[in-house]
Amino acid sequence: MKPFVFLSTAVVIFGAGSLWLCLPHANAQSTKPAPTTAAAQPAAADQQDVQRYNQLMRAQEEKAKRVDTLLVRQEQLMDKQEAAFTRFQKILDTWEQQQAQYQKYLDSLKK
Repeated sequence: MKPFVFLSTAVVIFGAGSLWLCLPHANAQSTKPAPTTAAAQPAAADQQDVQRYNQLMRAQEEKAKRVDTLLVRQEQLMDKQEAAFTRFQKILDTWEQQQAQYQKYLDSLKK
């Protein structure tokens, strides 16, 4: 019977000592934020996906703005080129008329 009492007493003392050592540690852990759990990981991954999506959208918007700017500039250049071509056509038509008049003059001279 004595060994049973000693063994029981030892187990109770050991258990009480373990609880005395573990409970303050367990209380301290409860005040800390919970570590990332399996449920929190998908939320973090979703947040990262949302951030990446936002970055991609901003990049796409910037590219669209640049494309719009380039299109406006290209249209301006095309208008300039069209105006220059019209001017060149006028100059060429005038030159051809002058050449035709000069040729008539040359033909009208007596040889």
